[in-house]
Amino acid sequence: MTKLNLGFLRAARRKIHLSTEQAGAAIGKQRSAIWRYESGTSNMTVEDLCRLLDLYRIKPQDVFVQAQAVAHAVRF
Repeated sequence: MTKLNLGFLRAARRKIHLSTEQAGAAIGKQRSAIWRYESGTSNMTVEDLCRLLDLYRIKPQDVFVQAQAVAHAVRF
């Protein structure tokens, strides 16, 4: 199983001027969950990832294309 690096989520949230509390409220989670997702200390469901991507105006295919490129580069 490939683990996605979701470190970009914090930058994306900040870019649209949302706090962790606001982002959490928008997807029905506590602000601490958003912090844990962003820091990689907690796994998130696909549903939560899709909700955050939608909230942050990020296309899901952009995330997976980037992850695939990184995985491909690591193989060599």
